Amino acid sequence: RAVRGTNGDLAAAFERYQRSRVTRTARVLLMTREMGRIYHAKGVERLVRNDLWKGRTPERFYDALEWLYGWKPERCLAD
Repeated sequence: RAVRGTNGDLAAAFERYQRSRVTRTARVLLMTREMGRIYHAKGVERLVRNDLWKGRTPERFYDALEWLYGWKPERCLAD
């Protein structure tokens, strides 16, 4: 798809692909770090986390990850 969008110019296609993935991969990295911190919280931070998550359904946790697991590669280069 990137190559088609650049009339076969491979350098431009790779640049286009890189731009399209930077935001998503940065978000994955930042969210991974944050979730690791939250899941392994200690002390007061753990108490606050547990209180905030009390009563939260599994569906709410899944919904919060829709941006990650609902991603469609065919849409990443949509103009």
